[in-house]
Amino acid sequence: MHRIELRDKDFNLLEFLEKEAINPRFDYARIGGCGAFSFNLPRQYCDEKYISGDFNIRIYIRNETTKAYDLRYQGLIEDKSPNVVGGEETIRVSGHGYSAQLKRIQVEETYTGTEMSAIVKDILDTYITPNTDIAYDADDIENTGFTPDTLKFATDAQNALQTCADIVGNIEWGVDKNRKFFFKARSQVVGFREFIGGKITKFSEDYSFKDIVNRITIQGGKIAGVTYTKTYDYALSQLKYNIRTKVIQNSSITTDQVSLQFANAMAAEYGDVIRKAKCTMSDVGTPIESTLPIPLMQIIASAARYGEKKYGEGLYSGRFNRLITQVSYYFRSGILNADLQFDYIRPSIAEAISQLAYQLEQQRVSAL
Repeated sequence: MHRIELRDKDFNLLEFLEKEAINPRFDYARIGGCGAFSFNLPRQYCDEKYISGDFNIRIYIRNETTKAYDLRYQGLIEDKSPNVVGGEETIRVSGHGYSAQLKRIQVEETYTGTEMSAIVKDILDTYITPNTDIAYDADDIENTGFTPDTLKFATDAQNALQTCADIVGNIEWGVDKNRKFFFKARSQVVGFREFIGGKITKFSEDYSFKDIVNRITIQGGKIAGVTYTKTYDYALSQLKYNIRTKVIQNSSITTDQVSLQFANAMAAEYGDVIRKAKCTMSDVGTPIESTLPIPLMQIIASAARYGEKKYGEGLYSGRFNRLITQVSYYFRSGILNADLQFDYIRPSIAEAISQLAYQLEQQRVSAL
């Protein structure tokens, strides 16, 4: 059971759409929060007076315990597309969560010696909350422990906030169902445990070998007129996948200590196969994003070795943790289902790459 509300830009209720909406879908992403939504309405082209740009869409799911309707998604309309197929007329309505408003706001600011969460809060206070429908709670902007020397923005708010997240690393951020902005360290805790063959009806993995790097050549700045160059080989990876070279150009690197640190960080992330996966879950009860940051999901796969079973049960089971990157919800026969996308869990050393690259750039700029 679900409910879909259409509200105007001032959030005044206009219509309930759940009895008309065909194939409603809505997404949630680890980076960005509430994502895209869409549904079709069986209406004629001229019969859509209440549907306009930036109007508010809210999707509720009935809580079978409390019997109340819990808010699960909130977004704004960006597109409506009338379609005629034979004698059937429909209007496709689609849009995005409120993080879409971040692209509309220009940030012109220079920060010096300011911890990153304080920068994020200042961007919110100065540019975002006065000019959008996005709010935030102070506790949802976590201290990062990282203070850049100087950070200069002349871009839109989305790019500015993404830059902050990239420099810190290991950050999950976006706008949630309540139109509240959050900026939090990624979770390392398992919060979901699901069996393949249980709620997980489909599961597939993608082992990507194309981005493996195991020979890193760094071309740095000039020392006495000669470009600093250093090559690092990672033998274990080369034995498994042959030599795969990447050339990194960064004029700030002029010493073996810095180049080795940078190369090791790159090799930790890209020296082995990158595992991605996706699955389909049926009858989704607890929202995947009910806790932010999103916890890891443990996938449990049972199987028998060499065809052996004892009393019909597999003799061993595999358990592996996955980082959820995106959830796409949809209804089938009135039941909420979801398609999930997973990413691999990056080595901890890889999280330092963005900060290290930023620090090197600051050194280069200061030396000009």
